[in-house]
Amino acid sequence: MMSNRSTSRRFAPRPYQETAVEQVLALYRRGTRSMLLHLPTGSGKTVIASLVIERLLPSLGDARVLFLAHRRELLDQTAATLGAHLPALRVGVEQGARASAGDAQVVIASIQSLVQRKELFRPQEFSVIICDECHRALAPSWLDAIRHFGEKRGDQALLLGMTATPRRTDGRSALEVFETVAYAISKAELQDLGYLVPIRYWTVRTDLHLDRVRRAGDDFQVASLSAVMNTPAVRGLARAAWEQRARGRKSLVFCASVAHAHALCADFSAAGYRAAMVDGRTADRAEIIDGFRRGDLDILCNYGVLTEGFDEPTIRCLLLARPTTSPLVYNQCLGRGLRPAPGKRDCVVIDIVDRSTTDLQYGASSLAGLPRAWHGRGRDPAREWRSVKQVQVTDPAAFLAIQRASSLEEIQDLLMELPAEVVLAGLDGEPVPRYRPVSGPRAPADVEAIIRAILERAGARARALHRERHPTPELPAADAESRPAVRIALASPEIDNERFDFLLWHLERATGWSVSWEPARARVRARSPRALLSSMLPDGHRLLRFERGGDAGGVVAEVSGVAAGELLTLERRFEAESGLKLEIRGQLGFAF
Repeated sequence: MMSNRSTSRRFAPRPYQETAVEQVLALYRRGTRSMLLHLPTGSGKTVIASLVIERLLPSLGDARVLFLAHRRELLDQTAATLGAHLPALRVGVEQGARASAGDAQVVIASIQSLVQRKELFRPQEFSVIICDECHRALAPSWLDAIRHFGEKRGDQALLLGMTATPRRTDGRSALEVFETVAYAISKAELQDLGYLVPIRYWTVRTDLHLDRVRRAGDDFQVASLSAVMNTPAVRGLARAAWEQRARGRKSLVFCASVAHAHALCADFSAAGYRAAMVDGRTADRAEIIDGFRRGDLDILCNYGVLTEGFDEPTIRCLLLARPTTSPLVYNQCLGRGLRPAPGKRDCVVIDIVDRSTTDLQYGASSLAGLPRAWHGRGRDPAREWRSVKQVQVTDPAAFLAIQRASSLEEIQDLLMELPAEVVLAGLDGEPVPRYRPVSGPRAPADVEAIIRAILERAGARARALHRERHPTPELPAADAESRPAVRIALASPEIDNERFDFLLWHLERATGWSVSWEPARARVRARSPRALLSSMLPDGHRLLRFERGGDAGGVVAEVSGVAAGELLTLERRFEAESGLKLEIRGQLGFAF
């Protein structure tokens, strides 16, 4: 069995992963035996499971661990992660023709195989049961396995579930099986920390008439949906949108059926792109996926096999050509593109949306809490929602109008029409820049004057403005062909944050040009110290105040419920990760 010390040299857990493990262990020591980790796709749930296994097994003697999943890719990825991080651990896989050895300390099992073979195992040998994608644990097969192994082991067995979506479409929750949430962190928090990338969300609105599509359970019926999506016209829209918004990006396509995946793949191949497709019956599925990972393919179309557990950080576009009513399905699909990779700043998401029946269809705007009919125009809905929530107006009619708005552009226009004294805070909590959105071509001299005026009112001084002879590579293809561009060198290098993202948006609306910041040399996208500290807090604790100051220009924070014994550890971890000294004041709890 490996020691903690040897493991720490093999991989460095992220701060929130350490906090999640500490919370699981703390609850276990206090007698809690059933708990849940609510973590977004891409957060490293298997790494957290590896740490829990490593730190629990030495205290459990000859006990074994059962790791449950439902798909071959999940089993293989789990085995690979455990093998890389805990090479001394004896790991066996129970799935199909594969069988685990009797001395395996960790048995990674598919739920389908385990239900049929559970009598071959001695349940009393297993002291830890981990359920991946545990929102499925309410299914009869999962409950059968959990009860068989958990009840026969008694009160000492730890039942740990991990999921990005604990609440199911049918209204039921994984908390019916798992008693308490040990730790949770949001997608937006992980984006702030740099562990997930933001999305650029584009919708393709067309008349799908989803109200006529039959339903099966909590989603559209496959054959009925395929009949709508698998037509030359709709497939043509999907391909054209990809060519316009994501040409040149490694892309994963979610299709409505096997036939739809074949047809859409053929369309891309006929247009000269390197495309392939996989489904549950594809004989050479592993080889095709390996080729996609290597970069031998531009586009991988799939139906029903890469929605969960598929980990390929170099994906830079998701084409969602399968409408869904399920937040669970949508969230899983979206998560496939959010993992960071070298040189990857964002992920383009293209969603085929029904123009007339958006109330039936779940999308990224709904996921973020925005209206279903929201028009994002290439921005991340989670960041838009956060920015809209910071708007403050004193006029009731204006407040209601903002609540009914369907885009940031509409909200900004409303704010600019209001008297200054009515608007306490604009989008993203910043003062409202006032300008007339472009209605025609602007001369270069006028563009420069507008840019400098808006920057001055925003307190951002420009050192230089450089007109681009060629479009910037970040622009979507359609825009790059028609819009002049300018790069701005600012006096301050602190431009990698949402305030300056919004400032670019205002400048582009006011000028009609493509505007970008000139990157400073050796600039590294900094983590948000506030988000970093939030990710380290145990469940149930809240960050009440956060400000720069204190000794040596560090950070002063006020946190609710932190026990005195936790202060030193929290301060040391924060200082090691951020390089800033942390001082926590007030609101202390007590450890008993």
